[in-house]
Amino acid sequence: MKKNAVISFLIGVPLVMAMDVEPGLAQGNLDSQAVRRLLMQTFDKPEAPLNIDAVVVEQDVAIADWSQGELGGRALLGRKDGVWSIALCAGDALKQSASLEKLGLGKPLADKLAAELSQAERGLAPALLDKFARFDAIVAVDATGRHSPLDPYHRPIQ
Repeated sequence: MKKNAVISFLIGVPLVMAMDVEPGLAQGNLDSQAVRRLLMQTFDKPEAPLNIDAVVVEQDVAIADWSQGELGGRALLGRKDGVWSIALCAGDALKQSASLEKLGLGKPLADKLAAELSQAERGLAPALLDKFARFDAIVAVDATGRHSPLDPYHRPIQ
């Protein structure tokens, strides 16, 4: 292969690969990064590093699996006017379509998020999934990351 052909090939491959990405997929990656960044800015601490294990995004709603030391759970986030915010943290309730509907999501969106989260969690260790499940409260999160229970008795969504 001639030198110019090799350079054209090397330059052309990333362009072809970039052009081959679906627009929705590229936006989904940007959304996932924005969700991860928000969670890290809000909860990551030097003495308690935050791990974000899975993020699924659909329309203006996201669910992120997180772990921090011995704690773990799932965060429900929403986007308004292009800005992501954390609505609440919970455990297994956020992986159930029926629970997501009770939180105000329409059935098609709730079904899609639940299915995507199930798929994203398939590769996670069972011990990590158990950690998420142990988060048995539903806790509202304000803009500063402070928590307050939505239900003073910490009952599951019913």
